[in-house]
Amino acid sequence: MKLGRMRYRAEFQRYKSDKDKDGFVTKQWEPVLSVWADITAVSSREYLSADTETAETTVKIFIRYNPKIDNTMRVVCGDSIYEITSVLNNRRDNITTVMAKEWTYGANDLKAPGGNAEKTGAAGNGV
Repeated sequence: MKLGRMRYRAEFQRYKSDKDKDGFVTKQWEPVLSVWADITAVSSREYLSADTETAETTVKIFIRYNPKIDNTMRVVCGDSIYEITSVLNNRRDNITTVMAKEWTYGANDLKAPGGNAEKTGAAGNGV
């Protein structure tokens, strides 16, 4: 992997829930780290889900080796939000490969890890 191909700024985020000063649980995605990445589409498919046509794209995200990345995170790059499915660390080649999925109808930006949409809160402000 040539480092010059890492031309996208990718932000890795972790889903976190806290209690605010009034004792209510707040749930949101918070930034963990921002890195340069190369994002390559691997495959895509279209299907119907709840009478909505959905397009799903699988991508490979290449970054410099980083053992902090895990599959409970998501990746935000520009307007795209990716749900991480697996992380492959290669210390010898100094590369971390992240396999992730993106949905075109935008539902993944409201989903918590594991696809549990109700974790986003009553207002649905999971972003």
